[in-house]
Amino acid sequence: MKTLNTLGLFSLMILMLSACKKDETNQTDELLLGMWINTLVNDQPVLTDNTFVIELKPDKTEMYATGFQLDENNFRWEENSNYTYDLNDDRIIINGTDVLGKAYYMEFKIILLDASTLKYSVPVFTIDGESFPDSKTYTCSKINNDLSSQFTGVWYGKSTTTATADTAFHYWEYFADGNYNYYYQDENGNWIKKADNEGRYFLYGDFFASNYSNDLISGETGHAYECWNITTDGNTMSWSGLRANNLVTSYEMEKVTAPPVTKSH
Repeated sequence: MKTLNTLGLFSLMILMLSACKKDETNQTDELLLGMWINTLVNDQPVLTDNTFVIELKPDKTEMYATGFQLDENNFRWEENSNYTYDLNDDRIIINGTDVLGKAYYMEFKIILLDASTLKYSVPVFTIDGESFPDSKTYTCSKINNDLSSQFTGVWYGKSTTTATADTAFHYWEYFADGNYNYYYQDENGNWIKKADNEGRYFLYGDFFASNYSNDLISGETGHAYECWNITTDGNTMSWSGLRANNLVTSYEMEKVTAPPVTKSH
């Protein structure tokens, strides 16, 4: 009888531990769900153009968005949902293919997870079966706000960065479908809608990425992208971006009713 009681107690303990582990897994799953943006690498601020965004969805798929180098002269911000994820204890297991068709397998070891912060290391990272050791830690912040209604529309403004090469005013016209137009002034004061802009933007809370082509300021040709942290206050908006050498670039603009009247060609 004593042996039976001991076995019964042992079985009950196993069931309780199993239930606790299941509850912890469910809680972690719930905390992981949503959209996250990378803010720190090795506890240091990440360059704004080098950040990435991930979205972990209830159906166990993952969206990953970041800037890609497509070839020597072309860079694009891309979203890709060809990933799945699973949770194994304190590890997030991710499988999938990137926009270039390369196969990824990753294991993220959770260091910290709460309602606002996800910090992890990367003990396993392979591309097409080849291992790439990664000793860095990554910290991401949860994206909860939605600025899309404030962001869409027409904005007029200029750079406020000290000693910038971009001293002119500009117009940007952002549409709800993710497309945008860009307007610049030529040497005769005429406003021109840039025909080869190929404008496409991506908005994640107060962070946005913008694709464009053939930069008028630098003269560089090909596709490119840039990323900004934004703040809005009524009809005013500010952009800021941490660039190389800890240089912070910024723009200030105000919302207007319509784009400029452009010169006909």
